[in-house]
Amino acid sequence: MTDSSSEPDMGEMAGQLMMAKMDANKLTHLLRIGTFQLEIAPNENIDVRAFFNETLDRLISAYGEKLLEIDVKGITMQSSTNMHG
Repeated sequence: MTDSSSEPDMGEMAGQLMMAKMDANKLTHLLRIGTFQLEIAPNENIDVRAFFNETLDRLISAYGEKLLEIDVKGITMQSSTNMHG
């Protein structure tokens, strides 16, 4: 016979898992320019603004004004509900 107090509460565990996933999603940042998409989940060692600015500078250096002229008509883009601006 098992003691029910020693069994894990599956409802509580599921709730904790969902809260952890929601907390993780809050930390996701998305940079999308034309067809380029970059998503990061930063930690305390990452300055998101500086990282995105450096990425943007490199894209502009590589593609110049053409970066902003990308025609995205007909391209299916993944919709993200995690974007923070």
